[in-house]
Amino acid sequence: MEKILILLLVALSVAYAAPGPRGIIINLENGELCMNSAQCKSQCCQHTGALDLARCIPLASENSECSVKTLYGIYYKCPCERGLTCEGDKTIVGAITNTNFGVCHDIGTLDAPSSETAHPLPYLAQNAADH
Repeated sequence: MEKILILLLVALSVAYAAPGPRGIIINLENGELCMNSAQCKSQCCQHTGALDLARCIPLASENSECSVKTLYGIYYKCPCERGLTCEGDKTIVGAITNTNFGVCHDIGTLDAPSSETAHPLPYLAQNAADH
């Protein structure tokens, strides 16, 4: 009976010491150290300098700086949240030289014509009639 009680106590202590759903290598929370964006819940592992430690951080929001691509799974600027697009340098050279930064914009507002470009023909027709 005493051996069963000790065995049960050991089993409970092992079960209690097991890591939770957060994980050690994947599914990391924002602020935790990472080596690749695939490890982060947010899918963004970012560092600010070549010698800095990378940490998981949230994706870039509207009008925030963003990166279009990464070669090594670590960003200098995170990509945009869902529904936003990063307007910036999309070349491989930009990714290598870390100059592929852009700004997150709402996809819907990029396609909407501005007041100057919405109807250029009536303006042209009016100018032609005046001459």
